Amino acid sequence: MPNVTIFLGFFIIAAAFAASAGAEVVHSTPRNQLKRRQPVTPLSPLPVFVPVLNWEQQAYVRAHNDFRRKVNTPPLAWSASLTASAHAWAMQRRGDCNYRQHSPNRQGENIYWMNYKEFTPTDVVQRWFTESNNYDHNANACKCGMEREGCECGHYLNVVWSSTTQVGCSGAVYCDNQKGVYVVCQYNPSGGTRGVNPFTGFEMTTTAQVGFSDLIAELEHDADDLISVHVL
Repeated sequence: MPNVTIFLGFFIIAAAFAASAGAEVVHSTPRNQLKRRQPVTPLSPLPVFVPVLNWEQQAYVRAHNDFRRKVNTPPLAWSASLTASAHAWAMQRRGDCNYRQHSPNRQGENIYWMNYKEFTPTDVVQRWFTESNNYDHNANACKCGMEREGCECGHYLNVVWSSTTQVGCSGAVYCDNQKGVYVVCQYNPSGGTRGVNPFTGFEMTTTAQVGFSDLIAELEHDADDLISVHVL
């Protein structure tokens, strides 16, 4: 009896296999009208950034010069190379949006970060210029002592430094995964020359140099040379 059961099992399996082999696939659409699947097209690389003096770049230059006029320092000219460099660094930081990390070049540099794109170029530069409240213009020294987030002067000095002649800004760059919006501005020549009055370019007195020395490290791309705006 067991042999009969095994035989019947094999017979059923063989019959089912033969039936499936002879089956014909029926489709409601004629074969000649079926559409082939298109191959998956890989994402194209980001276009090469070409710096252009558009309305946004003009607004950054104009904002810098409006604030420089308040302290009687000469106007800045727009620089395509600085704009490209600032944009490249902002794009490099898109993944982590680390506004505390400065670029490795030796240009003057300010970084601005915000959760959302709710600012204009003037808002950005004005935020940096507001650090003038922390600066003692008589002693040419920062009132903060050891600078820290919330009490800084370095961004202000980058904006108004008298011997700086060029500026270029990245414009608003959106970070990945909605981590915020990033703006980098770079300056040439960079400020922070030891013993030099930021507003006149003249050598300062010994007393003023002592008060000014605390700013130099920040202007030389210290990690604290940034401004961050947090929207709660």
